[in-house]
Amino acid sequence: MSFFNTLADATEDSSKLGAQAIDVAQRTHNGLLDAAGVGKALPNPVKHLTDGVFDTSENVVLDTGDKTAGMLRTVGKNLGNGQGNSDNLPEHENNENMNNMYTGSGGDDGEDNGDDGEEGGDDDEEGGPPAGAPPQHHGPVPDQHDSRDHPYKFDPHHSLGQVVDLRRNDLPAYDQGQMKSCTANAVAAAFEFSAMKENLPQFSPSRLFIWYNSRAKSQNREDVKKNVGTSVRIAIQSVFPKASGVCSEEDWSYQVGKYNKKTMYFVPKAKAAQKPPVSAMKHAHQHTAVSYRRFSTNNQDHLCEQLMQCLDKGVPWVFGMNHCDVLHHPSMKTNGWVANKPSAAQLKDNTNRHSLMAVGYIKDKKLFIIRNSWGENWGDNGHFYMPFNLLYLCYDFWSIKAVVPK
Repeated sequence: MSFFNTLADATEDSSKLGAQAIDVAQRTHNGLLDAAGVGKALPNPVKHLTDGVFDTSENVVLDTGDKTAGMLRTVGKNLGNGQGNSDNLPEHENNENMNNMYTGSGGDDGEDNGDDGEEGGDDDEEGGPPAGAPPQHHGPVPDQHDSRDHPYKFDPHHSLGQVVDLRRNDLPAYDQGQMKSCTANAVAAAFEFSAMKENLPQFSPSRLFIWYNSRAKSQNREDVKKNVGTSVRIAIQSVFPKASGVCSEEDWSYQVGKYNKKTMYFVPKAKAAQKPPVSAMKHAHQHTAVSYRRFSTNNQDHLCEQLMQCLDKGVPWVFGMNHCDVLHHPSMKTNGWVANKPSAAQLKDNTNRHSLMAVGYIKDKKLFIIRNSWGENWGDNGHFYMPFNLLYLCYDFWSIKAVVPK
């Protein structure tokens, strides 16, 4: 029932406010000690003990809020089964609040690249329900239209350059490994590019942090424990100031975890299924994205112009791609890593989706330069070239702007 979901959301918001209040109290406490000249005189063990008490209090408040909200959602789900109520609708259709945009599980079905090595899934490892539990489909759910989105503002007077290439040697392509975190990888890359464009301090965003907080907003509360994808919208939403922001890779580093291929649950203690620590959450609020733009796909020709203009202004964009299995085709290695149109057989399979980031274009050859997240050894140093006429395979185009809160 929607009442319980609303109550669960309110509970989570209240717990976050409570944790923030404790954080403010901690900073005020330390500030007063420093102002009085006492802070430097205190032994480090005493300081660490005091900070530990504050951190523990924050964890207790957040964990209690999460557990209570989970119980409320479970009650609402059980009461609502079979009643055809509004809980089956995307959240943004039930709530006008911007922070309740559609949060259905996106995904990257078929995006597992490479062999099923040790870092990938393991059917013998049990990371969730019994092995007999029925497998679920975890394919991506493209974003729903939302009238509150900020559209890209096309400048009809802007003259396009012939070639734009935003690739940088100091920003190598990520490698997501055997995890369905491509959307988090793409959004983290866009955030990193934006931070450098805005001349902000060098900062490498935590992909695990974005991925966890994106899955935590899914309608399926178990998604945080699973190797499943997320929508582009919710990944971008997670780095908003009123959401989580994003901590650095140093605070919460990327680590590929083992998971059960049948249930998609990570094995116990897998880092990807763990909630980031309070210390990472604190630092995350220092890095947020407050500006975003979504591109309209109503007119493919105009869409291409908008996307090129955005790149020409030095801003990459993130997007989803259907039938991404074309990226596995051997011919890409022989034709300069230019993607081909999918075959008739591939077009029948609508489960292979993947999130990527565009970093340039070659106008006369009608190609976009696309950054993948399969490592530097794939493609052209982690990139490939997508013909303009393959835009029809793509969806959910977004750009973001990173800032440091004042």
